[in-house]
Amino acid sequence: MTVDVENTAPANFAERYESVLLPVIFQPWAREIVERAAPADGEDILDLACGTGVVTRQVVQSGVTPGSLTGVDHNADMLAVARHRAAEAGIEAEWLEADAGDLPFSDDRFDLAFCQQALQFFPDRPRALRELHRVLRPSGRAVFCVQRELDINPLLRSQAAALDAHVGTKAGEAVRAICGLPDAEEIRALFEEAGFRDIAVETVSLDLHHPDGRRFAAGAMGGMHTGDKLSRISQDQQQQCIDDFLAGLGDCFDGQAIRFPHVSNVVEARA
Repeated sequence: MTVDVENTAPANFAERYESVLLPVIFQPWAREIVERAAPADGEDILDLACGTGVVTRQVVQSGVTPGSLTGVDHNADMLAVARHRAAEAGIEAEWLEADAGDLPFSDDRFDLAFCQQALQFFPDRPRALRELHRVLRPSGRAVFCVQRELDINPLLRSQAAALDAHVGTKAGEAVRAICGLPDAEEIRALFEEAGFRDIAVETVSLDLHHPDGRRFAAGAMGGMHTGDKLSRISQDQQQQCIDDFLAGLGDCFDGQAIRFPHVSNVVEARA
């Protein structure tokens, strides 16, 4: 079966992320970290590096009534999707374009902060965590998830290898960067140095699934930051790249569906 990468995903990265990657990967992780945090009515909540706002939406879906909801991201396209989806759902939230290392908030502004799969991408992690500590109230909570290494994440490992082979190592590096902060002790040290306490770092594996593995593969390849690079190769090369990606999944692909472990460090800490 041939699946057209170009026709599998919407035009920009934010829309691809929302339609292709979020339902399979980021929605389950949003549920995981929101359940762990157990937000309470009246709390002021920050969604740091919010992307298209899935964690914020999950907070509301959990049934609590927050005091306020605020999403911050440096990507205007992501924020545009977040605003649209929140408006559709009748969610009142503030969405701000800002850098994690320079948050536009007063001290002691929030009770709870979430950050899903973004700490590894921050150019200055110590500064970002110091800023987060500043804007959290005393004993405020932070809950992060940060991808573990490539070797124990078969989806990303297979994707990186297929992109290396068919698009080039720069495309593969974009996937490997997702796993750029796998070490629990390094993460713990970053939080300690920023002033956090009661820090717990736990390896968590979610069992993720898509019923049409080939369609997901095409969308994921076109939906990563590598989508523009993939579009420069021929349709035949794109199909071979997808075939190799699926073959590299081994037992995680049964010829139709994919089911794979997705392993991250989950960090819980207090300001």
